[in-house]
Amino acid sequence: YFIQINLRMAADGLVFGIGIGLFILILMWSLVVFIGIVTLRWSKGGIVTISLISVAAVVTIILIFIPRGDINAENLEPTDELFIPRILMICFMSLSVIIGSVFWFIFKCVQPVYAKHSAAMFERAAYRTQKHN
Repeated sequence: YFIQINLRMAADGLVFGIGIGLFILILMWSLVVFIGIVTLRWSKGGIVTISLISVAAVVTIILIFIPRGDINAENLEPTDELFIPRILMICFMSLSVIIGSVFWFIFKCVQPVYAKHSAAMFERAAYRTQKHN
C-alpha cells in the first residue's frame, strides 16, 4: 500500500507529498541567504543583499498566487494526516543545513589572519644579531 501511494505521488510530481514549487522556494531562499551573507563583506554588499531579497520575495509571491487548477468535488482525495509534521521536519532540516553551512563557511573558509606583534619580531632579530656577534 505504501509503495502504491509513493508511486502515485511520483506520478503527480510530488516528493514526500510536497510539490516542486516548495522545493524551488526552499532552494531559492537558501541561496539568497547564503549569497546575502557572503556579499555583506563587499562595499556594496547591502545593496546586493536587499535586491536579492526583493527578487526572492517577488518570485515567492508569484509562485504563491499561481493557480493550481480547479478543485471539483469529484476530484477530492483523502487528506494526508502527516502533511504538517512533514513540512515542519523539512523546514527544521533546511534551517539546520543553512545554519550549519553558514557556520562551516565562517569558521573554516573565512578564518581571520591576525597581525603579529612587531616588538616580538624586533626582539628575535636583536637576539639573532647578538648571538652572531
